[in-house]
Amino acid sequence: MSDAKSSEPDQQPEKPDIRTGWGRFSIIWLVPLVALIVGGWLLWRDIVSKGPEITVTFEAAEGLSAGKTAVRYRDVDVGQVTAINLADDMEHVVLTIRMNADFSDYLTDKTRFWVVRPRVSARGITGLETIVSGAYIEVIPDKSGEKARQFVGEEEPQFIPDEENGTRFVLTAEELGSLGEGTPVLLRGIEVGEVLDTELDANADGVSIPIFIRKPFDALVKRQTRFWDSSGIALDLNAEGFSVRAQSVRSVLAGGINFYTPPAHENDEMATADTVFRLHESLEKAELLAEGYSQRYMLYFDSSVRGLSRGAPVEFNGIRVGTVESVDLEYVVTQHTFRVPVEVTLEPERVSIVGGRLGDVDPQETIETLIDNGLRARLKTGSFITGQLFVDLSMHPVSPARYLGNQEGNLPELPTLPQKLDEIANSLTSLLEKVETFPIEEIGIRLLGTVEGMENIVTSPALNNGMISLQQAAAGINTLVTNLDASVLPATQTALDAAREALGGVRDVTAPTSPVRYNLEQALKELGATARSLRELTDFLEQNPSALILGKSGPEENE
Repeated sequence: MSDAKSSEPDQQPEKPDIRTGWGRFSIIWLVPLVALIVGGWLLWRDIVSKGPEITVTFEAAEGLSAGKTAVRYRDVDVGQVTAINLADDMEHVVLTIRMNADFSDYLTDKTRFWVVRPRVSARGITGLETIVSGAYIEVIPDKSGEKARQFVGEEEPQFIPDEENGTRFVLTAEELGSLGEGTPVLLRGIEVGEVLDTELDANADGVSIPIFIRKPFDALVKRQTRFWDSSGIALDLNAEGFSVRAQSVRSVLAGGINFYTPPAHENDEMATADTVFRLHESLEKAELLAEGYSQRYMLYFDSSVRGLSRGAPVEFNGIRVGTVESVDLEYVVTQHTFRVPVEVTLEPERVSIVGGRLGDVDPQETIETLIDNGLRARLKTGSFITGQLFVDLSMHPVSPARYLGNQEGNLPELPTLPQKLDEIANSLTSLLEKVETFPIEEIGIRLLGTVEGMENIVTSPALNNGMISLQQAAAGINTLVTNLDASVLPATQTALDAAREALGGVRDVTAPTSPVRYNLEQALKELGATARSLRELTDFLEQNPSALILGKSGPEENE
């Protein structure tokens, strides 16, 4: 052992490899270090990526599950339901939702949540995709409000209008009818918008209906645009008959609103956002010139107005010039009578002006002139099937103006005339009254006495005797006529023959060749010569009267 030790060189023990600084760090420590760094980074990322935790209250949690139900915006997950619990009142459910951190700034009191699930509503059938994927929560962020962490979810899907895609307007109406959120706004039957909400006015006098109309159709809405309710099937029974109107199937089921702009205002500027329009009950109402000049008048009738209703037309010569606004009943205490005031609206712009402009004519002055010339109002039957009435304005220059309201109301009064049937009834009544004044009983008694007297005359013996005598006289006349035929007529014929023969003799005597006539002419000639001789003699004697004594001297003496 000692030899072995003596033969080995004197060797010094090697110094240990003592490392200082990083040289003492073993690479093995990198593993836990990297693991620690990665774990810390994951922890930091998890802490940083987690957004705020909020709570949303719904009426029920149908289709929702903790850890599964997502919160989406534009189909992107922005949160997840982490817990579902009942509220303290046991009437709601409270969802605890962990939102993404980048969504934190959008969680304000104006942010809205609702559950998307299969629904059938006014907007149609929505949420069909959730049948497979399951319900989820839709969120609409809004940074304009104040930050909030507790929300009340909407039970129905919400339509959030985007001002860049359309314009919001407000309609007002007396009744809401069948309109509701999602009711379509139609233009010529095409859906161009929808109802956003329905609100009761603060004074409960009507309802406000905000609507949203998409671009570019919102540019068609002018200040003079008119909206009307076209919901369901309109069955209209009026003075013009029976009519049925309906828009799209959706408007029949969920209601609808239509609008149009009068041609005269189509080039006007677009109405600004939140402009308030009136929602009319029907197209006929919307067509009324509500924005143009109109004048209200009062009519009074003293007969039945059954069949006359609000909205009935006011016509002049068959052309509509106005509308019946109201029909009431009044009792006049001082007269102890009833009367029916009918308020109407006349629209002068419906009448074309010839030889001037409407602005140059004073409508009220024109109406007064027409009344002086015979303008009268009368109720007429528009349809004998429906029995509906309308107000007819026409000229009756002969009929005096009749003011049953004595022109004492707040509105100017138009004179009225009774209905034709009333006039006929009044005429019949007047005739019956006159007939009632006749002494019919007295006339009857006298007529009966006359008949009795005639009967006595007819049945009297004197009349019978007279008739017998008349018959006898007639028989005598017949006998006389018979005798005349037998005796008088032959003698008459003989006399006529003799007269005819005598006349023939006279004709022979007076003929130019008759000797008698010749002799007579000769005798007449001789008689004429004698007359001339006598005339000469008398002339001579007048000149020579002494010739009667001395005789006629010779020609020598006379010379």
